[in-house]
Amino acid sequence: MDNQFAGQLNGKQKAWGFIVLLPLYFYVIPAVVNFVIYMLVKYGVLPVDQNMLGVYLNLFSGLLSLICAYVIFKDFIKDNFIKFKEHLFENVAWSMTFGIASVYIFSIIANIIINLLIDTSSHSAANQTLFETYLGSSMLWMIVQSVIIAPMLEEFIFRGLIFRTLRKYNKVFAHIVSSFVFGFIHIYTGLFAGDLSQLAYLFSYGLMGFAFSLAYEKKGTIFVPITIHMLNNFIAVAIIVFQSIFH
Repeated sequence: MDNQFAGQLNGKQKAWGFIVLLPLYFYVIPAVVNFVIYMLVKYGVLPVDQNMLGVYLNLFSGLLSLICAYVIFKDFIKDNFIKFKEHLFENVAWSMTFGIASVYIFSIIANIIINLLIDTSSHSAANQTLFETYLGSSMLWMIVQSVIIAPMLEEFIFRGLIFRTLRKYNKVFAHIVSSFVFGFIHIYTGLFAGDLSQLAYLFSYGLMGFAFSLAYEKKGTIFVPITIHMLNNFIAVAIIVFQSIFH
């Protein structure tokens, strides 16, 4: 039953989500921000540093998309936050133990599959490589983007909008589709650049998305997968930073 979940998205909110928010998130906002950055570089306001421009593009595209998501889903988000706070310690503790553990279990499974499909010594996840490059250019802004903005935005879209909408019709289908789309947005840049090996990494990001949707299914509030997502990204950033320090 869908009533195990906090909050409801009405027909108008779903329509705004699918018809307006998704195009804004996938294309319109990044295109507008990219144009603004181009003009600022052209007139000397921003320095010509490709990596920093990529950081700014990700940061402001994510922030604007998150604001749009909040405006559309405001009541839904508030209801979910209220349920999260009702059992705050339990939800945080579960997220930091069983929740993050499930992410790593699925990550191990994904890595086994990936290693069977491709030679990981010569093919890496383009999204991860780009993330590490941007992190080296601006640690502060990438932490804000990857640990705060991206987890909230992605969970509102992939679990809040897509998963909840589809789950009304079929629970298994909802898990599969939301996880697949979540995985695809993390590989499509490299894939469209012609690197077909990125398809293997669909297992990595897709199974991660599946862990998030399972957590949402278990706890009934979107802020549990958000917490797990934030923690996962924070650990990833910390590992990269420590590796760079002690390398």
